[in-house]
Amino acid sequence: MTLEQNLNQNDRDQVKNVRHIFNDMVDEYDHLHDLWYSYNFSEIERILWDEFEPPNTPSMNPPLAIDVGCGTGLQSIQLGSLGYKVIGIDIADKLIERARTKVQRAKSKHKFLEVDFLIGDAAALPFADSVAEFINCCGPTLSFVPNWRQGLSEISRCLKPGGRLLLEVEGKWNFDLFWEIVNGICFNALEYDESLLEALRHLRPPWNVGHHVEYAFKLESDESVMMPLKLFDASELEKELQAVGIVQTKRWGLQSLNNIIPSTILHDANPSPGLKKIFSFLSSIERRFNQFRPLNALGCSLLVIAQKK
Repeated sequence: MTLEQNLNQNDRDQVKNVRHIFNDMVDEYDHLHDLWYSYNFSEIERILWDEFEPPNTPSMNPPLAIDVGCGTGLQSIQLGSLGYKVIGIDIADKLIERARTKVQRAKSKHKFLEVDFLIGDAAALPFADSVAEFINCCGPTLSFVPNWRQGLSEISRCLKPGGRLLLEVEGKWNFDLFWEIVNGICFNALEYDESLLEALRHLRPPWNVGHHVEYAFKLESDESVMMPLKLFDASELEKELQAVGIVQTKRWGLQSLNNIIPSTILHDANPSPGLKKIFSFLSSIERRFNQFRPLNALGCSLLVIAQKK
């Protein structure tokens, strides 16, 4: 029996919807040049370089890294260039096809890359127990997984004892909560595509547990697609990791200060020079302080490093 057969109808529909959304995005997936995603990707890339260079090992036996929700292989290729043997997995088959094409091009420059890709679900990883030195799960993949607790359990199962995880999820507490209320009052002037009542519902208790939302994701074509997302409170995420035997060691709040500017404005594919300067200034401050409280609990994205006990 497949994973989708084990899910209830609503969860099966969400899996199919997420697969469809990302397959439809394949042609612009690697061309998200807005300020928002350019910043997120660059921060993840920087942290991978700074924190996850593998120990010196014989070249014939590189450590295994699994890239869960690999998309078109951006971080998979980076991990391969760091010296890992990499297996990327994603539910969207068209993204996997694009990733395989990119790896073949990358091997012309880095002939020792060991990167392969599989089509599969984050909640049913096709790997044996305790095989990976490192798992990367950004995107933020886990927020799209209906059975996200099962996804965390699968990550823990596949990690070796002492193995490490880089995980990105959508955060509950951020400035968008304020901007969504302003948007509701101003008749969708900021194009969050939700009513004032819907915006106010985000503030309902329990406050230490993230809720589910339908987020209007802006494409560079100016069209919007509604994406189902699980939001996480920072303390909630830490507890859920502990529940599967993984201990959080570091956390960053991405878009914790940058989001003083509404996210719908930062998603503009052609930002003005003035907006770029303001965003660059806010980013320089954010990078200095977003690993510390309270900013590391307030980002639109929470990025954590954790280690299996």
